[in-house]
Amino acid sequence: MDFFIKIPSLAAALQAIATLFLIANADAVACEKPPIEVDVVVVGGGFSGLKSAYDLQQSGLSTVVLEAKAAIGGRSRSIHRQSGEGIIELGATWINNHTQPRVSALVDKFGLDTAVQYTTGESVFQGPDGEARRIPPGGLNFYRQAGNQEDAAIEIGLLTNVSEAAAAVNITYWKDFPEEQDVTVTEWVSRLEYGNSSHARGLTGHLTRALVGREPHEIGIHYLLDYIESGLGLESLNSEDEGGAQYLKIKQGTTSIATHLAKAMSPDSVLVNTPVKAIKQSNGSSIVTAQTGQVFKAKKVIIAIPTNTYRDIKFSPPLPKKKDILVSNTKPGIYGKMILSYSEPWWRDAGLVGKFTSVSGPVCFSWDTSDLALSQYSLAVFIAGDIATRWHALSDAERKSSIITHLESLVGEDLAGKARDVLEINYAEWTKEEFLWGAPTSAMGPGMLRKYGDALREPYGNLYFGGGETAYEWKGYLEGAIRAGERAAAEVIAALGKEDK
Repeated sequence: MDFFIKIPSLAAALQAIATLFLIANADAVACEKPPIEVDVVVVGGGFSGLKSAYDLQQSGLSTVVLEAKAAIGGRSRSIHRQSGEGIIELGATWINNHTQPRVSALVDKFGLDTAVQYTTGESVFQGPDGEARRIPPGGLNFYRQAGNQEDAAIEIGLLTNVSEAAAAVNITYWKDFPEEQDVTVTEWVSRLEYGNSSHARGLTGHLTRALVGREPHEIGIHYLLDYIESGLGLESLNSEDEGGAQYLKIKQGTTSIATHLAKAMSPDSVLVNTPVKAIKQSNGSSIVTAQTGQVFKAKKVIIAIPTNTYRDIKFSPPLPKKKDILVSNTKPGIYGKMILSYSEPWWRDAGLVGKFTSVSGPVCFSWDTSDLALSQYSLAVFIAGDIATRWHALSDAERKSSIITHLESLVGEDLAGKARDVLEINYAEWTKEEFLWGAPTSAMGPGMLRKYGDALREPYGNLYFGGGETAYEWKGYLEGAIRAGERAAAEVIAALGKEDK
């Protein structure tokens, strides 16, 4: 009986529960911050996203950049050398002040210093037959081969066919590319007179690995030709002269362009370690939610991240079918880059320019990235495609030793000891980089560009699309990323201007 007397009435119990619920709910509301409201949210703090944000703020629009990684700069990464003065470039490295005006303008604007790429000496080429040969300067500027006449004719024929086909491609309109030719690079080359020779197959594999980090059977010839023409052709992409893509290095490092852009914007408008997990469009605005729990409300959103990473974001409503197909089918390049630093420029002393090219790898290609004024003597070695996949699977010690051992074989016994005497090793495995998963760009298979290319840059509601892959010119390069950022920003500024009217 006493037990029942101590129980409060049902009404009192319900009142107590309601009170507790209100208190708990009030605490939750108090802890939940209202969304930060801006005109534009830019997703991605690479060169494209930063240039978009800079242009938007210059036009008077409030803008915030959300970068998923701990540092800005996208696929650039400039670090200080540990064994002395100098910058080590683990990502994007070169520009050209003649053919790449947008990035050059930023270098001038921020007062950065440049140095001309070293070009004196012979290169070393290891073809499909496995023999490493010294190639004198001059002559062919792409995969030069000192072999028999048949192999030389195959090389010249392949490069000529690819160059001419690229020059015929319209890089701003894709639907008129012949459907019967819209096949993989492997199949397209096999249709050439010499296309099934081992020499042609080896050179073709090296070509696609070097340019986009993928094997020829994985990508469409239309995409490859479009990529080549976007960079002004094979000669431009492979050379270091005044018209070449590897003409100038930035002494302060390429990442310094990104940091200067960020400093030129409003304080606290670039947030790192802020990956976006959801974007919801409704009632003429968008709610952008980060994995940190931060919420932003914006009139417009610019997506400036690699297309293969769109899938990490929940879009509501979902992306249109054509854009979703592109996102699901783009292939990030499989890429690694290792910088070998030495106490002396032994390759220069031996009459070599620092270009070591191999069809078999693991050294796929390299360039001299030295700064003699700082006593920095470095070789930048690139590993790409299936060769990089196998290299990524090695241990740290094996990755380093495999590159050094291969370099020893490329330079021969007389210089092997010099190649082995490394002062410092730095490398980046871009394939394993979270929120990027590859470099220097993302490639497409056959039919994708012709059928869905127009959807790559097409706005969707309040969403606009930048990123280096969406550039018309210089895809995969700093210049392309900046151009894409400028285009996306201009689209947003125009759209908001119309809405205001």
